[in-house]
Amino acid sequence: MILIEKEGLPDGLNRRIVEIRKSDKWKNVKEDNTDAIRQVFDDDFPKNDVKAVLIREQKGLCAYCMRRIRTDSHSRVEHFVPLSRDKERALDYNNMLGVCDGGEKVMGQQGHILCCDAHKRESEIKTSPLNKNQMDKIAYKPDGTIYTNPKDIEMEKEMNETLLLNGIRKADGSCRDTSTEILKGRRDAYDRARLMMKKLDRSGKCTSASVKRIIDNLYNCEEREEYVGVKLYYFNKKYRELVRRSL
Repeated sequence: MILIEKEGLPDGLNRRIVEIRKSDKWKNVKEDNTDAIRQVFDDDFPKNDVKAVLIREQKGLCAYCMRRIRTDSHSRVEHFVPLSRDKERALDYNNMLGVCDGGEKVMGQQGHILCCDAHKRESEIKTSPLNKNQMDKIAYKPDGTIYTNPKDIEMEKEMNETLLLNGIRKADGSCRDTSTEILKGRRDAYDRARLMMKKLDRSGKCTSASVKRIIDNLYNCEEREEYVGVKLYYFNKKYRELVRRSL
């Protein structure tokens, strides 16, 4: 996960959403009629246009697992507060994230282990990629495991059990990856970051300034690398170490 900064919708899209809110059809939908709320969202809401904005502001990555997403059938608009829990937030762009399909369309040797919104479904969570304080706690181990530092029990419970971002932990302590192999993806990203640091060290360019340039390039790309949060975590950690050593 990586911090997402909302950029806002174009005026034209905002006007279309306001018109839906003002319509008799929407006003007549009862708060507890989830089917009717979803029907308006599916049939009347400019979902594909909003999804394009979400994907652009997220630099092409799923809000939860950081896999590549595009404006196709493998991505979807996720309601952070579930559509079934809050009628008004069902049409609120600030309650929406662009996410992957969680592996619903993937079948392979890993089995059908879903993650992200596909596993979260109608659960309500507090761990949000829009919350900077929470995202500053996100950390990664060399094996690709996502965790929190300092430890946040509630965040880790939601990441492990609701979003299934670490796959399934078996009784023998081993881990079974998701259908989309996000644990492997993060592990590979960590390995690539270590190789980059080794190259810098061998070339005599392992300085805080060099590492800061890498961080800036990774963060400011128009379309970020998959699992870029792993690299950013790794290089930010190295950057702080080099600064402490005055290098």
